[in-house]
Amino acid sequence: MAIISLITDCGTRDEYVGLMKAVILGIDPAAVIVDVSHSIAPQDVAQAAFMLESACRHFPADTLHLVVVDPGVGTDRAILYLETDRQRFLAPDNGVLSLVMSAGREVRLRRVENTRWRRPAVSPTFHGRDIMAPAAAHLSKGLAAQQLGPEMDAARAVRIDGLRAGRAADGALLGRVIHVDRFGNLITNIDATALRQLEAAPGGRSLRVVLGEHVITGIARTYADAAAGQLLALIGSRGYLEIAVNGGSSQMLTNARRGDPVQVCGHGQGH
Repeated sequence: MAIISLITDCGTRDEYVGLMKAVILGIDPAAVIVDVSHSIAPQDVAQAAFMLESACRHFPADTLHLVVVDPGVGTDRAILYLETDRQRFLAPDNGVLSLVMSAGREVRLRRVENTRWRRPAVSPTFHGRDIMAPAAAHLSKGLAAQQLGPEMDAARAVRIDGLRAGRAADGALLGRVIHVDRFGNLITNIDATALRQLEAAPGGRSLRVVLGEHVITGIARTYADAAAGQLLALIGSRGYLEIAVNGGSSQMLTNARRGDPVQVCGHGQGH
């Protein structure tokens, strides 16, 4: 029995999530399934990669993270099983594992190819139910990873470029909005470490966060550090820069969307 976390873009209106859980529990009734999110935007692999990297660090060791955001379902794209020193992952080879593979961890990778561990009939439109869910359940029951399929060089896995923030020539941080949560907070891909480095640089005490025409001066500690209805920037619980409104929605105030550029500048930098 293992903990299996589940991230999908299936939503909860249809039966898809329930069917994947049914397949898992039919093989391993003792499995503990944790719903991380089923609200990934349809086919948004980058958003799923971000949520996976943010969530997995909070789970107990040996948790199996199943990610079914699979725009290439039914094609010859591989399905991967990934092990790190603490966690396990099962997902399509479409870049959704990019962040967990680039976090300085030693990884071991396999292609999930052994047909013994899938359902007898496989739909070309629902590998989450017919291949990934059964494989996850058998792993939960103690299946050795070697039985899934051959090892694969991690360098051959699909990666998504630009998931982490970059730097301009003058040192300013160049990121983007990667997620909008239920409260309308704009979560960026600019992490706390990069912000601290910028703050420590000359001129870093007067950081400005630029989103379109909106310029926020300074990094707050809590939402309440700003007046009600005022735009602010802070490090959220995920460890990334968020743009928020005290008591409101920064998405509604700014009309920003996922993918919009965000810049963080020190004195004499950027905008």
